[in-house]
Amino acid sequence: MAIKVLLESKEYLVISKLIGISVHSGAGKEKHTVRDWFWKKYPEIQNLAWKTKTREGIIHRLDKDTSGLLILAKTPKALEYFQSQFKNRKIEKHYIALVFGKPPFEEGEINALVYRDPKDREKQKVSLIDFALDEQEKKFSATKYKVLRYYTYKNQVLTLLDVKILTGRKHQIRIHMKHEGCPVIGDNKYFTKPSRRISAELGLKRQFLHASRLRFRNYPRREIIEIEDTLPRELRRILKKLKSIES
Repeated sequence: MAIKVLLESKEYLVISKLIGISVHSGAGKEKHTVRDWFWKKYPEIQNLAWKTKTREGIIHRLDKDTSGLLILAKTPKALEYFQSQFKNRKIEKHYIALVFGKPPFEEGEINALVYRDPKDREKQKVSLIDFALDEQEKKFSATKYKVLRYYTYKNQVLTLLDVKILTGRKHQIRIHMKHEGCPVIGDNKYFTKPSRRISAELGLKRQFLHASRLRFRNYPRREIIEIEDTLPRELRRILKKLKSIES
């Protein structure tokens, strides 16, 4: 499994995850996961006192078809530290996304409740009002975005965004951008007919979503660490097919 290690210490490592690889097995359907690679590369971690089984060292996750930066803990103490940092919003996590259309603002923030779609349990939905739902079902979510560049393709505007998530809900960026009327290009779950058509014409076989930058306090020391991961080659090729335009 071709996983690139970008930063490593005795306590943790930061990797660049490719698309098509799940972080862990979930319901047990995935045979080759980041967790499998992690255990094979560092067999000594198997004997440590992890609180949960099957997800040892997994601090956070990325969707199977989202690439980019992921932090893995080599020790239970590092796992507890980084999970606390994420929970308390101490870690900055940025993505690069190409979306269909033009968002309403050059810089914006999306705040909404998210919940599992009752008609499709594999999907999430967004609501701006606190309607009657089981409290365990609905969760607050917040995303900030900033326009990096506008493009056109066959007279259709596409927008490249820097996206910062303030909460870590399932499919958060994808459902938030779909809610804004700007679905992520290449997304085969949260799309519109025009966005799906453009994605097919561009030959994009994955969602244009890449975890590009992390900023956090080191462990066990507390100096600030900032690390970036460049766009994968297949996404850079997509941008070359587009015409850049002024805002």
